[in-house]
Amino acid sequence: MDLKELEQFFYIARSKTYAADGKKMKALLSGSDQFEYKDGDWLYRDVYYTGKNKFTGLEAIYYKNKPVFSVSYYGNWGKMTEKEIDNILRGALIANYETRSYKHIKWQKDDFKYDCIPDSFSKSINEIGGYESIAKNGEEIYKFYYGGSILI
Repeated sequence: MDLKELEQFFYIARSKTYAADGKKMKALLSGSDQFEYKDGDWLYRDVYYTGKNKFTGLEAIYYKNKPVFSVSYYGNWGKMTEKEIDNILRGALIANYETRSYKHIKWQKDDFKYDCIPDSFSKSINEIGGYESIAKNGEEIYKFYYGGSILI
């Protein structure tokens, strides 16, 4: 398995699923929502649970039917509507799909500012972790924590 290929697949898969308002799959786990993207030997799966203005989830990548990479996450959009968060977050993710998760990203749309701040160890796809936020007129209204790594 080529790590550069894994990295490219990861970012393309993300840009074709939630970020693109893709079609949800029938969820494997009761009460969850799920996105999937497949290309050749690669499969990306994003399974998440949504509660009152909060969500948790897990992204996994499989190569030849074996798990090779995984990221878990938690988010809270308590000061936004779900429609606002989807609109702003999808725009930021699509605009930055090739660098999100391990490079510092700032992005702005109207009164909203998106900021992705990776942990200091997040220098490559081998280990990623960090924090994302969205502020409206200077007030943080969305937060998101993530962490994951290569499994092989």
